[in-house]
Amino acid sequence: MSKKRCIIIGSSPNTDIDIIRNNIKEGDFIACADGGHLYAKKLGLKPSLIVGDFDSSSKPDIPGAKIIVLPTKKDDTDTVSIVNECLKIGFDEFLLFGMTGGRFDHTFANLSVLYSLTKKGKTAYIVDSKSIIQVIGKGRTVIEGKKGFGFGIFPFACQQIVLSLHGFEYELENGILYSDHPVGVSNTIVSDKAVIDIKNGKALTISYQL
Repeated sequence: MSKKRCIIIGSSPNTDIDIIRNNIKEGDFIACADGGHLYAKKLGLKPSLIVGDFDSSSKPDIPGAKIIVLPTKKDDTDTVSIVNECLKIGFDEFLLFGMTGGRFDHTFANLSVLYSLTKKGKTAYIVDSKSIIQVIGKGRTVIEGKKGFGFGIFPFACQQIVLSLHGFEYELENGILYSDHPVGVSNTIVSDKAVIDIKNGKALTISYQL
């Protein structure tokens, strides 16, 4: 089982390469979905894996990189395909960049990828220039070092969630959030260590700088 983090770079046209640069650590495994390899090139990163049908870029020629060419007509997105390849390697933590801000159907599909990774017991985030997005399930999740950040939480792939929130401007104790009533919007993290305790259901969380 690999202990490295898996960094996956997508090809959203609104990708902020500075956000990627500021979040990369030495030893991270770099993988690119389709045209995401162009962002890696701008950053001077050498991907170990590139997967795509290359409809958003030409097929790259990068010595040492494993390149998987997908058919243009397929059921899975490039993101789903590259995540599946990385799961085979054995990563437990995933950071996904270049996944939002383009076509909304692709953005939503990438949120579904987060949900899939959560179901598999992995830690995964979509990070863009404005937000850190995560899908979390039953149990305790701690958010550290984000005091002063805005925060939203919503039921995801379920009708409702039962949860407690501590360390937020609007706290909750064994409350219920419903999928058709978005009261989890526009909260603020007010503690250096905020805690989300989900008793039932799964949630989409969004942290963002105010």
